[in-house]
Amino acid sequence: MTTLFRKFLPAAVAVLLFFTLAALYFAPQFGGDVLPQHDVRQYEGASREIHRTREAYGEDPQWIGSMFGGMPAYLVDVRYPAQLVKDAAVPLTRAVPIPAGLIFFAMCAFWVMLRMMMKIDPWVGIVPSLAYGLSTYFLLIIGAGHLTKMWALVYAPPMMGGIWMTLRGGRPGWGGALTALFASLEIGANHPQITYYFLLAAALFWLSEGIVALREKLLKPFAKRTAVLAAAGLLALGSNFAPLWYTAQHAKDTTRSGSELAAGDAGSGGLDLAYATAWSYGRAESWNLLIPDFMGSDSARAFSEDGPVAAALTPYGMAQAAQQLPAYWGEQPYTGGPTYLGAAALFLALLGVLLVGGRDRWWIVAASLVMLLLAWGHHFMGLTELAYKYLPGYNKFRTVSMALVVVQWTVPLLAALALQRLWCAELPAARLRRALAWAAGVTGGLCLLFAVAGGQLFDFGREAAVEQMTAQFNRILQANGADDLLRQGLDATIGEEVGAAMADERAAMMTADAWRSLLFVLLTAAAVGLMIVRPAWRGAAVALAGVLVAADLWGVDVRYLSSDDFVSPRRQQWTPSGADKLILGDTTPGFRVLNLTVSPFNDATTSYYHRSVGGYHGAKMSRYQDVIDRYLSSNDEAVLDMLNTRYLILPGADGRPEAHLRATAQGAAWLVSDVVTASTPQQELAALATADLRRQAVVNPADYARMTGAREGALPAVDTLGGTIRLTEYRPNYLKYEYASAAPATAVFSEIFYDKGWTAWVDGVETPYFRADYLLRALELPAGDHTVEWRFRAPHWGAVEGVTGLCSAAILLLIAGLAAAEWYKRKKR
Repeated sequence: MTTLFRKFLPAAVAVLLFFTLAALYFAPQFGGDVLPQHDVRQYEGASREIHRTREAYGEDPQWIGSMFGGMPAYLVDVRYPAQLVKDAAVPLTRAVPIPAGLIFFAMCAFWVMLRMMMKIDPWVGIVPSLAYGLSTYFLLIIGAGHLTKMWALVYAPPMMGGIWMTLRGGRPGWGGALTALFASLEIGANHPQITYYFLLAAALFWLSEGIVALREKLLKPFAKRTAVLAAAGLLALGSNFAPLWYTAQHAKDTTRSGSELAAGDAGSGGLDLAYATAWSYGRAESWNLLIPDFMGSDSARAFSEDGPVAAALTPYGMAQAAQQLPAYWGEQPYTGGPTYLGAAALFLALLGVLLVGGRDRWWIVAASLVMLLLAWGHHFMGLTELAYKYLPGYNKFRTVSMALVVVQWTVPLLAALALQRLWCAELPAARLRRALAWAAGVTGGLCLLFAVAGGQLFDFGREAAVEQMTAQFNRILQANGADDLLRQGLDATIGEEVGAAMADERAAMMTADAWRSLLFVLLTAAAVGLMIVRPAWRGAAVALAGVLVAADLWGVDVRYLSSDDFVSPRRQQWTPSGADKLILGDTTPGFRVLNLTVSPFNDATTSYYHRSVGGYHGAKMSRYQDVIDRYLSSNDEAVLDMLNTRYLILPGADGRPEAHLRATAQGAAWLVSDVVTASTPQQELAALATADLRRQAVVNPADYARMTGAREGALPAVDTLGGTIRLTEYRPNYLKYEYASAAPATAVFSEIFYDKGWTAWVDGVETPYFRADYLLRALELPAGDHTVEWRFRAPHWGAVEGVTGLCSAAILLLIAGLAAAEWYKRKKR
C-alpha cells in the first residue's frame, strides 16, 4: 500500500495543484459569474437557427439560413454521431467546467505527455506543465472565446508524446495506439491550423529520428515504427472522416480557396498572400516572448492618466485623450496581447539546449526556429512564399503568427528535459555550472541590455506617433480654423511633443518589464544553482522553480484576463431590442435583415433572431464575399432587393436600433421574363449592376447546360404571362413553394446556390437546377399549378459516417485491447 501511495502521490499532487490554480484564476466562475467571450457570443448567434431546428424537428439541418444568405454548417455546428472517440472524451472534458477547465486540462495534458510518454520524473513534470498551461497566449484566446483553438492546444501535447513514444519509446504498439487516440481528439477539436503546425513539428522529429536510424544502421526498425505511426495517423483521420470530408468539399467554395474572379473558373486555390500574412509577427516584436510589454502591451491598452503622454497633453487641456491613444507599437494590425512565454521558462529552455543531447536538442531547436520564422510572415517572405507554394494546404491559413503555438510547446519541453538532467544528476557538476552561467548570462544579459539601453536601440514608434498626432491635430485645425488654434493654445510642435511622449512612455513600459524579467531569470537561476550545489535539496529547488514559473506568468496573464473581466450572467442573456421585436412580429416567410448598427459582415449577433444578410465567419462562401466587396459594402439597393432584404436596422436619434421596412424586397422567389447571358464569373458579377434583376436572370450558358443537361447554347425558359410563386414553408434545410404559371417558366430563388447537398423537387420529382444572378438558385418549371421543394442533406452521409464510425471503433477497441492485455499480463505475474 505504501508503494502504491508513493507511486500515485505525484499524480494526485499535480492534478490538485493544477485544479487549484485554475480555480483560483477563474474564481468568479465558481461564484456564478460568466466571462464575456466575443467568439462564443458570435457562435451563439450563428448557431441559434440550427439549435431551434433540432429542438423543433428533431433533425440536424446541416445548413445555416440565417447568416450570409445561407451556407453549409460544417464549420459551425453539425452533429457527427460516428465520432465515437470525440464523444467518449466529452464527459471527461466536462469534469471541470470551462473556462477554468481549459488551462486545467492543458496543464494535465502536458504533464501526461512528459510522464507517461517521455518518462520525465512526475515531480519535475509539474514545473514545465505550469509553464505550458499558464502561457499568456492561452489566457488571451480564452478571453476572446477561441475555444476550438484552445482544445486543439490541450490535445496537441499528448499527441506529440504519442508520436515520440512510437518512434523512440520501448513500446511502439502503445505509442501508436495513444497517437491514434490523441490525434483523433486533436483533429476532432476542429482547428486545422493548430494541428497543421504541430504536424510540421512532428515531421521534423520524424526526420531527425530517420537521420539517427540511417547513421546507426537501424533503418528497418525505424521503418516499422514509421508504419505504426502511419497506421495511427490513418485511424485518427478516419475517425474524423465525416467532418474532414465535408470541410474539404466545402472549402473549394469558400474564401479559403480564393475567388473565382482572381483566376477564372478555377479560382486561386488559396488565400491572397497579403491577406494571409496580415497578422505577421514583427521581428523585433518577438522579444516579447521574453519581455511582455516590449511592444507596449495590447492594442486596446491606452496610456496612463498621469504619464508622459498625459503630461504633454495637459497644457492644451486634453490630458484625458491619453487614455484613447494606443500603447502598442508593433506591426500587426491589432493584437490582444503578447505571446509571453515567461522569462523563467525561457531561461530553463536555454539551459535545456545546453544540457540535452543532440538527438533531443536539434529537432526541438529547429522546430522552434522554423515556427518563429513562419510567424514572421511577410517579414521573412522567402520562407513564407516557399511554404505557401509547396506545403499542401498551407495557403488556406491566415494569421501566420499562430505558428508560435509550437514554440509555446517547445520551450516548456526543453525546460522539462533540463530539469530532468538536474534531477537525476546525470551530468558532471562542472558542466552544469557552465551551462547555468551561459543560460543566465544570455537570458539575463538580454534583459539587462534592454533595461539599460533599450531606449537607444529602438524608436518605440516615435516617427509613426509623430505623424499620427500631427495629422490628427491638423484635422482639428482644419475643422476649427487658425483662430481656434491660437485660442486653444495649440501650435505646430504639438504632434512632435505628444509623439515623443508616447515613445518615452512605451520605452518606460519596456524597461520596467525588462527589469522584471531579469529578476525572474536570476531567481530561477538561483533555484537551479541550489540543485547543483545541494542535490539533496532538489525537491525544494524544483518547487521553488515551479513557484517562480507560475508567478512570472500569472503576473502577466492578469493584465489581459482577470477576475474583473467576469460579469453577472444577466448581462450575457440575449434580449431582443425594440427593432428585433418589431421584425419578429412580421410573419412573412423567408425575408432577410441587414443590421447597420453593427459591422454587418463581421458580426453574427443579428443571426440570433433573424435571417441576416451579414454574419461572422472566416470561411464564408467566396461568391458571397465577391458580392459583399462589389455591392453590399455600399448597400446596393438592387442587390439588397435580390437578397430579399425586407428590413434595415439603423441607429435611431437616441442611439437605439430602429427597424426600417424596405418595401422593394423582391420576395423569396420570382419568375423572370428574360435572360441575360454572361460567359465568365467576372461578367456574371458585373451584370448585377446593369440587369433588371426583378425580371431578368443573369445566367452563364455553359453552367446552365452543364447543370441541367440542356444542349449547348440553350437558355432557360422565361415567363411571359405573369405567373406567381410564393414560399409557404421555411426551415434552413427545407423550403416549400407553391406556384402557378400558364406557360413554362424559370424561377429565381433568393437562396444561395450550393450543389453539394441541395436538391430540388417539383411535385415530388427531383429536378435539375442551375445558378443565376451570380450566387442564387434557379429552376425551370412546367406550366400549371405545382409545388416546389428544396431539401438539403450532406451527400453520401451514410457511407461517410460509416467510415468515421469504423475507424473510431477501431481506436477504442485497440486501446481497450492493449489495456486488457496489460492487465492480464500483470495478473499472471
